[in-house]
Amino acid sequence: MQKIKTVILAVFSLVLLIAAPLVVNAQTTTGTTTGSGLSISPTISEFTLKPGASANVTITLKNITVDKVVAKGVVNDFTADNATGNPKILTNSTTPSPNSIQNFVYNLDDVPLARGQQKNVILGLQIPAGTTPGAYYGIIRYTAVPAGTVAPGPGQVALTASVGTIVLITVPGNIREQVQVAGLHVYRDDREGTVFLNPPNKIGIEIKNFGNGFVRPFGTVEVHNMFNKTITTYQFNNPKQLGNILPNSSRIFTQNIKGINQPGRYTVTSSVSYGSGSQVLTLTKDFWYIPLWLLIIIAVVLLSLIYLIYRTYRRYKRSKRHSRRQ
Repeated sequence: MQKIKTVILAVFSLVLLIAAPLVVNAQTTTGTTTGSGLSISPTISEFTLKPGASANVTITLKNITVDKVVAKGVVNDFTADNATGNPKILTNSTTPSPNSIQNFVYNLDDVPLARGQQKNVILGLQIPAGTTPGAYYGIIRYTAVPAGTVAPGPGQVALTASVGTIVLITVPGNIREQVQVAGLHVYRDDREGTVFLNPPNKIGIEIKNFGNGFVRPFGTVEVHNMFNKTITTYQFNNPKQLGNILPNSSRIFTQNIKGINQPGRYTVTSSVSYGSGSQVLTLTKDFWYIPLWLLIIIAVVLLSLIYLIYRTYRRYKRSKRHSRRQ
C-alpha cells in the first residue's frame, strides 16, 4: 500500500512539474498632446519631398498655464522602441542620426504666449539637393519657460515636461522595401504563452522593416479552433491612419480579442501586406486553452490509469506465484 501511495505522489508531482512552466495565469491589471504648460497639434505630420523641394509644417501651440510663457523649440532625433511604436527621444545626442531632419527644419523661433493664448506656428522644411532617397524623421519639441527666465540647456528638461509633433519625410527615389513577419504573440493581459489556464485576450504581430523607407503594414488576423471554425477575425493597424515602422526596426501590433471560451487547440493566422499590397506574408501559430478544472481531470484520469495498471500488474504477479506453487 505504501508503494502505491509513493507512485501516486510521484506521478502527481510530475504532472505539476510539467504543467507549471506552460501555464500563464491571469493578472488584474492625430490629436492634441499636453505637457509643460503647453498643448500642441497635430502630433504627427507626414511629407513626401524630392531633393531641393520645400514645404511648411503648421503647428498650433496653446499656453494652458496661468502665466506668460515662451515656448522654446528644438528638433530631436528619436529611435523606435521595437515594440509599441512609441518613439524613444534622443535628447543628449551630439551627432545627428543618418535619418535626422535636424538640417531640414528652419524658422524654429521662440514663441511668446500670453495666458490662454493660442498661436499657429509655421515652420519651414527644405530638403538639400543630393539628399539620398529614403526615410527621414524627428520630433519638433516645445518646452514652456516662464517669460523672463532662462531656458534649461539641452537634456536638462524631462520628456514629460514638453510637447512635440513627429515629422516623417520620405525622399522618393530608390526606396527598398524589405519586410518580415517575425512572429505571432498570444497574451493573457501582459503575459505571453502557448498554454493558458485562462482565456488569452490579446494577439500581437511582430513585423520587421529591413528597408530604407517607412513601412505601413496592413492585413487581417484570424483565429480558428481545432474544428476549423472561425472564432474571431480583425484588421490590424488602424486602416484610418496606418502606423509606420521605421527603417531597420520592428514593431508589435497588438489587438484585444474575445471568443476563446472552449478548451482546446487554437490557430492564429496572420496575412500581412505593405506598400501596394501586391505581396502577402502569412504566418500561423498554435496555442492551447486548458482551464484548471480540465487540467485536474486529466491528472486524475492519468493517476487512475497508472493505479489500474499497477493493480493489474500486482494481480498478475500474485497469479504467477500461485501457479508455480501448485
